[in-house]
Amino acid sequence: MRREPTPVGTQRRLQALMSRSWSLRAIAQAGGLRAPQLERALENPATITPKLAADVSAAYDRLWDATPPQATQAERDAGEAAADLARTRGWAPPLAWEDDQIDKPGARPVEDWQRSARVSIPSADLAEDADFVRGMGGYAGADVGVVAMRLGVSRARLEKAISRQRSAQRGEHDLEVG
Repeated sequence: MRREPTPVGTQRRLQALMSRSWSLRAIAQAGGLRAPQLERALENPATITPKLAADVSAAYDRLWDATPPQATQAERDAGEAAADLARTRGWAPPLAWEDDQIDKPGARPVEDWQRSARVSIPSADLAEDADFVRGMGGYAGADVGVVAMRLGVSRARLEKAISRQRSAQRGEHDLEVG
């Protein structure tokens, strides 16, 4: 039996989508909602009506595993900003929430949903992970932003890691030749 969406569940759904690089504007556009209304809902649960909770829940059900809009630089920037905010605030992604728990006030995300306490990933490891996601994860033709989202890092961080890896490989090749 599915529970009626609650204000706290509505906030968690918005937070979870943001953790997947969905900006509030993109959520609003995809769900036929208004971004300022979602901003207020995220800030203050008292502003969430039963209709808004149901509408956000329906949008969440459609978007939780979908790729957010990334056609323009503005969309990519907004998505990165949303993901950065979610990371900073420790918001759990969709897969960290059990469907029957997300609306319960005292509920917690599933255990161990967070990455390890390690703050950074060496560039070589991150570039290797990106190659794996592209080669084995079904993202062969994916934009670097999509791969970054799948890895849980910013586009800029992944681009830097790939650049460093290429430089390191060129350096190794130069040493072998010389």
